Amino acid sequence: MAGPTDLIGLAAVGLCVYLVGLGVYRLYFSPIAKFPGPKLAALTFWYEFYHDVVRGGQYVFKIDELHEQYGPIIRINPYELHVKDPDFYDVLYSGPGQRRDKWSWAVEMFGNSSSGFGTVSHDLHRLRRNALNPFFSKQAITRMEPLIRGFIEKLCARFEQCKGTSEPVTTLHVYAALTTDIITSYCFGTSYGCLEDPNWKWEWPQAMVESTRSCHLNKQFKWLFPAMQATPEWIVQRVNPPVMLLINFQKLFLTKQDLANQIKGIKSGGTSSKEEKQNIFRQLLDGDLPAEEKAIPRLVDEGQTMIAAGQETSSFFLQQASYFILANPDVHSKLKAELREAIPDSKSIPPLARLEELPYLHAVVQEVHRFSHGVVGRLERVSPDKIIQYKDWVIPPGTPVAMTSLLQHRDPSKFPNPMKFDPDRWLTQSESGRLEKYLVPFSKGTRQCMGINLATAEIYLTLATVFRRFDMELYQTSERDAEVTADFFIPHCHEDSKGVRVIFK
Repeated sequence: MAGPTDLIGLAAVGLCVYLVGLGVYRLYFSPIAKFPGPKLAALTFWYEFYHDVVRGGQYVFKIDELHEQYGPIIRINPYELHVKDPDFYDVLYSGPGQRRDKWSWAVEMFGNSSSGFGTVSHDLHRLRRNALNPFFSKQAITRMEPLIRGFIEKLCARFEQCKGTSEPVTTLHVYAALTTDIITSYCFGTSYGCLEDPNWKWEWPQAMVESTRSCHLNKQFKWLFPAMQATPEWIVQRVNPPVMLLINFQKLFLTKQDLANQIKGIKSGGTSSKEEKQNIFRQLLDGDLPAEEKAIPRLVDEGQTMIAAGQETSSFFLQQASYFILANPDVHSKLKAELREAIPDSKSIPPLARLEELPYLHAVVQEVHRFSHGVVGRLERVSPDKIIQYKDWVIPPGTPVAMTSLLQHRDPSKFPNPMKFDPDRWLTQSESGRLEKYLVPFSKGTRQCMGINLATAEIYLTLATVFRRFDMELYQTSERDAEVTADFFIPHCHEDSKGVRVIFK
């Protein structure tokens, strides 16, 4: 009869045989074994773990180096391929007619897998997306324009108080307050009041931004976040600060802002104002979604995603815009001149449609998109039932394939001298080489960012209003403060930076 020592030995031998067999399969018999790339990346996720978890969001830059070594299509972990070729983007991120799933391994990084963002299945995503699309169409955002303008006016009132004080304003804080108030008002019929708060209620967007630092760890260890949620917080704070940030983000969302109770109140049919009846979640609950899609936990996941996305991407863009406009005197003067001519009365800002037609403002917006990127994390897509052809390479069905906006926007074949901020490139492009095709801050295809029209309205209305009415200059801010240095799904700048700061003259 085998003793405990013998059983442990057998288990150890079995584990070794399994690991050797797994390694041989991944290197030589996997459906993607033929694709180039480092053998260590093909063998184990620990290669990605080192660059994204240990080094802190650096795999995107390592992938760029690997493309230089191995070519435009490479294998970057045991299951996933990555492509660096701007002309392939429309194929991978395809429109209607092609099914594109997400990769289940990659979608649980924020603990909101029942949101539209975290939905793996193409068909289920379409169901959830179709219910929300009407609220983010161009027509819907046009109707929403007075709401956006109202919050911008609140922001400008705060800026008026800053004039002549020599007190620096951290642009990310103020623009996060703006975008948070806009998206919460639109979703729930009431804003979170960030613009009225003396400190812009920065703790709210800060919790969201900093919580993303745990995203790579959560991908690697699915059990970690649920386990940490069940662990005393003082222990989590000691052993895993990034995960504690995500827990704090969700606590702030679920308790201080009381999202779950807001949705429950709407669902119960309680009394509300006319404005509240017009909010997104009331109409979702009154709509024809299946009952399981109206469950409180799922709608909380959806709400978290919508507010986080609505707050972060536009506010980061506006921070980047503040830096690049003010750091380039020629750009600043050209933009101010165009705005003065187009808007003789600074108190009367034209409609969004008119602002989008201003050529230099449009060029500046496009160029800032290249430097803010939207999402810098890999956006994997899976063709569940068909091969994907890339040049001579046949990608098997079911294979996660990704591209990255940061590498796309820095590709010198499409954007010569890519690290130079140059709005003129958008004014001098030829009709046969339109650069818009390669600009992907909102991704493309059936899973393109739903908030593209809302973000566009916020960006044009805010830039036109602020730069028409105010004279600003940078305060103790350098290029380093706007440099994207890490991928935690969203772009992160240097940890020790105090941000892009301005003073009002």
